[in-house]
Amino acid sequence: MDQHTAKKARHTPSNQEHPQNTTTTATSLVKPSEPGSITTECADSKTAVLASFGAYRDTLDAHYDQRERIIKCSRDITAMSKKMVFALLRITQDGPAQAFRETEKHHKRVIELFCKVSVDLQGTDALKYQAQVTHGVQEYVEAIGLWVFLRDNKLITKQQVVEYLTVGDTDGGPIINITDSDYVLGICDLPGEVNRYCINSLGKGDREAVKRCVEFLRVLKEGVELLLCTGKIKDLKKKAPVFDSSLAKSEAAYYSLSLREGETGAMDVDTAVLTSGSSIAVSSGVM
Repeated sequence: MDQHTAKKARHTPSNQEHPQNTTTTATSLVKPSEPGSITTECADSKTAVLASFGAYRDTLDAHYDQRERIIKCSRDITAMSKKMVFALLRITQDGPAQAFRETEKHHKRVIELFCKVSVDLQGTDALKYQAQVTHGVQEYVEAIGLWVFLRDNKLITKQQVVEYLTVGDTDGGPIINITDSDYVLGICDLPGEVNRYCINSLGKGDREAVKRCVEFLRVLKEGVELLLCTGKIKDLKKKAPVFDSSLAKSEAAYYSLSLREGETGAMDVDTAVLTSGSSIAVSSGVM
C-alpha cells in the first residue's frame, strides 16, 4: 500500500464519525415534549382567562346593583320631599300648625331614606355616584328651604341643611355629603314653590304674605346672578329662566293686589264723601 492510500484509509473513519457526533449533539439539545404537556398548558391558560373575566363580571354586577339601589333611593327621597312641599303649600288652608306637623312626619321618612342610601355612599363612592343621588338631594334642599322660609322668613343656609341631615349615630357629621352644587341648585328650585305660596296668599287677600314673597325672591335673585357670573356651577344657567318666570308672576300678583286695594280704597273714599254729603243735605233740608 502506497503512502497516499494509507493516508486515505487513516482519515476515512474520522470522516464517518463526524456526522454521527453532530446528529447526537443536536438530538441532545432538542428534547421531545412529553405526551399531553401542550394540552395541559392550554387548559391552564384558558382557566386563568375565564377566572379573570369572571372577576370582572362580578365587579360590574356589584357596580350596577349599587347604582340601581342609589337611584331608587334618590327617587324615593324626591317623592317624599315633594310630599313635604305639598303639605307646606296647604298652610293657607290648614294653618301653620297642622301644615308643619304633616311636614315633620314626611321629613322623618326622608331622613330614614337618607340613612338607607348612605350605606352605598361611603368613601370614594360618594363622589363616584354623585350624579345618581344629586336630584334627590336638590329636591330635599328645596323642600327644607320652603319650610324655613315659611317658618322663619329666611333663606336656609348650607350649614342648616347639614344640621338637618345630622343624626345621633353619625359622629357629628351629616348622613351624606352635601356639595355646594347640590345646595345652590336646590335653592334655585325654591322660587317656583314660593310663587305658588304667593298665588295662594293672593287668593286669601293676604297682602303681607305676597309682599314677603316678592321681597324674598328679589334678594335671592341678586345672589343667584352673582353666582351665574362665576360660571362654576353646572346647570345653574338652565334654572335661571324658571327663576325669572316665578319672580315675574309673584311681582304681577303683588301689583294686582296693590291695584285692587287702591281701587277699593278710592271707592271707600267716594262712598264716604257721598254719604257725608247726603247727611249735610238732609240736615240742611236740601233734597
